[in-house]
Amino acid sequence: MSTTRTTPTFLERVKYLLGMRLPESMNDWVIRDATGPGHNRRYFTRGALMFVPFLVVALLLPSPLWVKLTLIAMMALPAIVFLGGLRSIYLQELLADNGLDPHIESGKQLAEHERRAEVYEHKYRHRAA
Repeated sequence: MSTTRTTPTFLERVKYLLGMRLPESMNDWVIRDATGPGHNRRYFTRGALMFVPFLVVALLLPSPLWVKLTLIAMMALPAIVFLGGLRSIYLQELLADNGLDPHIESGKQLAEHERRAEVYEHKYRHRAA
């Protein structure tokens, strides 16, 4: 008897974070991970984890603490800006890599889109073309 898992194991999660595709049975988990509650927090945490090796190297340099902290700040600030700017592109690539529609919206975005559509319909539905 085979059971289909709907959440990845630790090793599968590591592979997923490195860009590997998860089985189709885990598509709902991928969608929740990429667009569900807390997806921005998870995205920025992953980006910060990629910055850790640079942080360690900067702290090991033979220089005063203020130089190390300045170097870290000069690396971290642009990294945060680029992470924020590339969030939607990363999301689309993550979904496409797992064989999903890359334009899936988060719950908040979907609710806002539906609210605007209702306002539009209410405002313009009686107008003739």
